[in-house]
Amino acid sequence: MGSGDLNMKKSWHPQTLANQRRVAEVKLKAEEEAQRAAKLQKELREERQREEMDRLNATVTKKSINKLDWMYSAPVIGVPQTSDDLEAYLLGTKDAKDLIRDKEAAESVKQPDAKWKSGLFAFSNRNANNERDEMAKSLEDPLAEIKRREQAAAMQAMASRAQAKGSKEKRKGEKRSSEKRSSHRESKSKDLDKEKHKRSSK
Repeated sequence: MGSGDLNMKKSWHPQTLANQRRVAEVKLKAEEEAQRAAKLQKELREERQREEMDRLNATVTKKSINKLDWMYSAPVIGVPQTSDDLEAYLLGTKDAKDLIRDKEAAESVKQPDAKWKSGLFAFSNRNANNERDEMAKSLEDPLAEIKRREQAAAMQAMASRAQAKGSKEKRKGEKRSSEKRSSHRESKSKDLDKEKHKRSSK
């Protein structure tokens, strides 16, 4: 005879091979997920410890560790701007160039050559962007060269159109003058014929 338990042949029975395989797969996935979560927790703890150590070092050395502080701080401006200046700029009555010019004028009065004496510009040439250099840069600029070529092509097209129009008008003028000459000749020949006719009739 066969086995006495007919439930073993049902798909929902927990002791069937397919159901045991599914249970094993779910347990494996759960273990992997737990390991992944533990790894993330460990990384988070290490990162927090590192940040705490950096913060402690920053208080001792008085150096800022966060490199993105400048994004969240207020802009550093040499000349304190009043709310009236900012409002005028927002309303469009005062140009941003004026604000920059005022700022540069105030900075040059305070420290005329301080920016050339320290920092990245300590060894650079103060006259690096003079007029000659600007001209050379503009001549070497590929975009400017493309624009110059486009302008030259447009001017050439306009000149050729004007020349074609001029030659067309010249041809029309020549045609008119030749027609006038031929009509003048015809009228002269008619006049001569009339005179001859008159003379012959007399």
